[in-house]
Amino acid sequence: MKEGWFWISKYLVVIVLALVLGSVLAGLEPFKSTTIGTAKIGAGTLVQFIAHSGALVLLWALGLRYSVQLRRVGGPSGHLSATVLALVTLIVIASAYGVLLRFITPVLTPNLKPVVDWVFICGILAAALWLLWVLFSDSEALIQAVGSLAASKRRSSLPPDNRVAP
Repeated sequence: MKEGWFWISKYLVVIVLALVLGSVLAGLEPFKSTTIGTAKIGAGTLVQFIAHSGALVLLWALGLRYSVQLRRVGGPSGHLSATVLALVTLIVIASAYGVLLRFITPVLTPNLKPVVDWVFICGILAAALWLLWVLFSDSEALIQAVGSLAASKRRSSLPPDNRVAP
């Protein structure tokens, strides 16, 4: 495997920094006291929305790249690529609801809130059904990957003279 797995830490560092920087900037007095437009959306809320949305996009991009790399590596772990992508998609869609709702609450009319709720309910259900389908269709590969992982841990915990060649 020429590419390595170090790139994951880069994504995680940027995601954490985006969340921290968004919180720090939103807490500064100029951002707290400034509002945007007649809807009175706070500038701090806008900064947090941008930071959290960016973190969610990066999380999904991390899941996509991880999925592609698993597929490229092949073997039993290659079958898990669709499961990883479906799981990350479910997490991102469920988290995006809270991020979006916190930002649009000041401009959200009571008639529009159920529409937003149902859009996310449908999105979350679709992602959950996709995850269940992938788990069902790739269950043999998942069981094989978990079994080979457990076997390799058992082999590595044995003393060197008791190890059996695979």
